[in-house]
Amino acid sequence: MAVLIAEGELSHAGELGAGLHPSDLADVVEGLDEAGQIAFLSALPVELASEALAEMEEGEDRGQLLAALEPEKGAELIEELADDDAADLMSELDPPEQQKILEELSVETADELMGLMRYGEETAGGLMTTDLVAVQASLTAGEALSEVRRQGREVEDFYTVFVVDHDRRLLGTLRLDELVIADTESRIETLVEAPVATVRADEDQERVGRLIARYNLASIPVITPAGVLLGRITF
Repeated sequence: MAVLIAEGELSHAGELGAGLHPSDLADVVEGLDEAGQIAFLSALPVELASEALAEMEEGEDRGQLLAALEPEKGAELIEELADDDAADLMSELDPPEQQKILEELSVETADELMGLMRYGEETAGGLMTTDLVAVQASLTAGEALSEVRRQGREVEDFYTVFVVDHDRRLLGTLRLDELVIADTESRIETLVEAPVATVRADEDQERVGRLIARYNLASIPVITPAGVLLGRITF
């Protein structure tokens, strides 16, 4: 593949890339010079290009590559990534380069990323994603399941449903399988379980890791001092 790229044969880049795991695709990109990297990523479908970029080793080269792309292309790749991966990648750019891409993003996405980027890399806020599924305790199980289906279309890898009040304060969690088998008329407030552990956005990532390991958690909620749900951390 590297030979074809070097010779400028990129018309079938999508077909070639589709047959590779994202990690292997990232290896291909890392093995090219900068001109080849830019040409190859630009020729790939957005989904494949974003996966390859996300799988590359974190550091200066990855940020430089994103900055070298046209801002519109960079924004397309950022839009395709999960918000925590996108924030990590954007954090590798210098502020002027960040601004170029932010200006090409939707207002909602740009605001979300800027919110995540304000947290330190080694804090819970720096690790969390705001992509999660949350339902209000006042709903019935049937209503909550409909809400989970709606929200779940935009969220990857979730097995826990967070339960909140009208002010989005975290009340507890509910396992997805338990929600599925619950009586449709049961109130969520009767099914919710108190969270095993929570963390604040400014807490150190080492404490997050210890809590997840100690309680064998699939995810841990991140909350404000007032208990408002901000996001979740998964490992």
